[in-house]
Amino acid sequence: MSRSRRPGRRALSRLCGAAAVLLGGGGLLGMGCSQEPPVGAVAPPPLGAQADDDDACACAAGFYYNNQPIPLEETRCDAFVCGRDLISYQCHDGDDAPDNWVSYPENRCGDLACPAEGTFCGEDVVNGEPAALYLCPGTGQIPLDWRICPGGCEDGACTGEASGECPCAVPPIPGGDHIPLQCGMTLCFPTGAGNAGVRQVCTAEGWRSLGLACNQPQGDCPACRGVQDRSGRAVTTTACGEEVCGLGVGNRSRWVCGEEGWLDLNLPCDPGASTGEGALGRCPVEFRDNDGQWKGVEPGQTFCGDQVFGGRANKDLAINSGELDIRIRGRADHLYACPGPGARPVPYRSCDAGNGLGACTRVREIPPVHRHEVTGARPGANEAKIRDWDRCEESCPPLSDIIHYFPIPGGNNGDDDCRHLFCGQHEVTGRVGTLYYCAYELDPSNRACPPLHPETAVPGRPVPYEECSSGCRFVGLANNSDVCDASVEQRPFGVPDPTPAPSITLECDPILDYQGRQVPARSLRLGSQICGPGGQVLACDERQLSRPDGWRATGISCGTSCGVCGPDPYGAQTPVCAYFASAEGLTCDDASFGERWDPCLNNGNVTFNEPAYCGYNVAGDAEGDPNMLYICKAYCTRSEGGKTVELPCAEVKSAGQGEPPWTREYRLDRSVYCPLGCQENEHENDECKRPGGGKRMAPLRDSRVIREFGVVASDYGGRHLGEDLVSNWSVTAGAEVHPVADGKLLWKGINDSQYLGVALVEHPPKGGTGQRYCSFYGHLDADGLGRDLVAGQAVTTDDVLGKVVRWNDIPRQHNLHFAAKWVECPTSSDDFYCDPGDPRDNSHLHYAVLSDEECDRFDGSRGTTYVLSTPYGYDQCETPVEAPVALTAMTAADACTVPMGGATTEGYISPTWFIEAPPQ
Repeated sequence: MSRSRRPGRRALSRLCGAAAVLLGGGGLLGMGCSQEPPVGAVAPPPLGAQADDDDACACAAGFYYNNQPIPLEETRCDAFVCGRDLISYQCHDGDDAPDNWVSYPENRCGDLACPAEGTFCGEDVVNGEPAALYLCPGTGQIPLDWRICPGGCEDGACTGEASGECPCAVPPIPGGDHIPLQCGMTLCFPTGAGNAGVRQVCTAEGWRSLGLACNQPQGDCPACRGVQDRSGRAVTTTACGEEVCGLGVGNRSRWVCGEEGWLDLNLPCDPGASTGEGALGRCPVEFRDNDGQWKGVEPGQTFCGDQVFGGRANKDLAINSGELDIRIRGRADHLYACPGPGARPVPYRSCDAGNGLGACTRVREIPPVHRHEVTGARPGANEAKIRDWDRCEESCPPLSDIIHYFPIPGGNNGDDDCRHLFCGQHEVTGRVGTLYYCAYELDPSNRACPPLHPETAVPGRPVPYEECSSGCRFVGLANNSDVCDASVEQRPFGVPDPTPAPSITLECDPILDYQGRQVPARSLRLGSQICGPGGQVLACDERQLSRPDGWRATGISCGTSCGVCGPDPYGAQTPVCAYFASAEGLTCDDASFGERWDPCLNNGNVTFNEPAYCGYNVAGDAEGDPNMLYICKAYCTRSEGGKTVELPCAEVKSAGQGEPPWTREYRLDRSVYCPLGCQENEHENDECKRPGGGKRMAPLRDSRVIREFGVVASDYGGRHLGEDLVSNWSVTAGAEVHPVADGKLLWKGINDSQYLGVALVEHPPKGGTGQRYCSFYGHLDADGLGRDLVAGQAVTTDDVLGKVVRWNDIPRQHNLHFAAKWVECPTSSDDFYCDPGDPRDNSHLHYAVLSDEECDRFDGSRGTTYVLSTPYGYDQCETPVEAPVALTAMTAADACTVPMGGATTEGYISPTWFIEAPPQ
């Protein structure tokens, strides 16, 4: 959106990738996007006094991730730290041997992000473990240490051992006030949308969703990724309803997988028992009825606990389910509801609750009753009995201000009746769809209805009265009895909507942005990037052990007036940014972090209800982040009910109407991070640039640099003229290689050097002016070399040029295409040095960026299949160059003026520079 311009800042993007130092050692490891902070950037917080001698451990040579040493007196056995290689370490008690640091390589800590300074539970830390307590040095920073609570964690403190107490409210279901609630109990809750139902479990935080519809046998809850069990092993299950015993090393509580992730059941961990899906057994397929016949189980049918079911169908189910028999466990004096045949039972109610007499009667023990037989009617010869279920032994609900009984003259064998009819599971237990007869036992002195002396009148027990052909309708308890009604459908307890809840596989957990505002739901999808706490770009990625919330810390700065070239959360600036800051006098401020900072323009020229501005195009004295889009919302004042209120404006004004200025106020509503930059528009809202608009990124996704540009490699005789990349999370061999930026494929093919498969891509100048650049890629597999790409074709960063070849397979593939044969691996030769084997693997991508002139030298080297000449990998100059970032940074030393057969090194450009600071 256009407005008066001020001097803008150069929008710079930044390549992830920095060396990290091993804990307690000096070796270097490339750590990709989780950048190691500089020495002394964050002061290490104390771990606190030792609780007792059992907690005291003395592990030497330990370092926090910020390179600060860990004082020996502040190490303890149950605490974890984030090491300099961004891996979790624990000080291990060596007993008779010296205490030592134990690493958990799969549990990386580079994606953790604190909400503020202080102690926080894992649910408040981005990618935190739910049972852990973290000590945080500041907003957006990585915690330096944490401990696993033995029970759970609430309000910034450990809760201690599991107590078995859960604050679960009375469930909003029929008979919910009679259900004995306990931790770990699973019930079917209505959603309010028709008959839809979802399963909820009673946890330390109350009722929480299991992510399953009530009759859904299984489902995926991907928010449960990213934890360890109490032995330190990765928990890989994401099955909704699955339990683990202990969440994290040292935790001794039970946890269940639900829609929100791992839920604390606040129950002690007992490896020999289970409270999960199979704890109550399995519902039968058939049951023996009170006429001696085997009948099929109805939806929602209730059964007394602690019983085993025979029958051929049940035996077959046991065999197919891998179980010894089909049984409902639990207590014999409790009723359990079955959502369907073979389903898992759910607790319904205790038989000593309400009007219960403390016992549960199985249906085969209840005498069969025919229609209206309880009031004296005689059944026909072939009349079927009324269907019934297991139910509690109970008295009828007593007369009260809420429940009335109604006189029926001659209703029971000619005697006057004082009765009330109840649908099953409405004030009484029993079958849904059956009416139950309740009546007072009246003596001659107490014959009236209601009884003359209610305190001495005795209510009888419910007896089946009539089986409804379809539905049974509840009637006001004080107005009339329940009745059969074909127009209604009574939902049995435990019977769900068959439609499962939507999967959250493609979303990350909700999060606050760097300004403390809730990130919009549309920004929680896989592939989205947001400006997170502390001013760091977080990318929504696949959930892993190190990122259960799904957010990946990129190390890219955001939220400052100089955007992605601002200091990261630890105050460091990349060499490229520092280079341009020095050359151009670039300064950064974080004014947009403040609550009072306002990018919204309030004047009569604004005509939109939700105007949007790029960070370099906002009102006021302080710039925003040039890669952020700030969206404002208009509020109008109006009178409602005699009061003046402010509401979001609904009316629309067209520009140029000549009307008085708006009587409205614009306020910041939300901000959106633009990974590809923000685009200013005339006469319409600014917007984030779309893909294909000049984005530049590393050719291997989620990768790190293992050999930088310009470093001297004595074994190859000179300085490196490109960068070598490997994958962070998987084997590099076979990884897909993408163009570093959009452009045109000049050629691809096979070369007789160690490069093997190669490709050259041309990149036009940004904005259509200036000089072009080219990018070169080597060490590609000859078999999968850009099968769908041809020379001259336009390519984007989404296209695949090929795959990284397995290093030891290069000689074999070379011999398939060239007459001069090499000795094949594992035997090394002068032509090729083979990997000695695990754990070393030299498979990597070599890529370089060339100037326009140097690109011309190699553009004509292509053939139909083979490439005659390729860019050099190394020059012959031993003089190192410090932090080369610009085009001419590789000017040869005097002793190396002709290092490569007449060529100079001036045409080779730092790939990092090309990605981080592309010319405007």
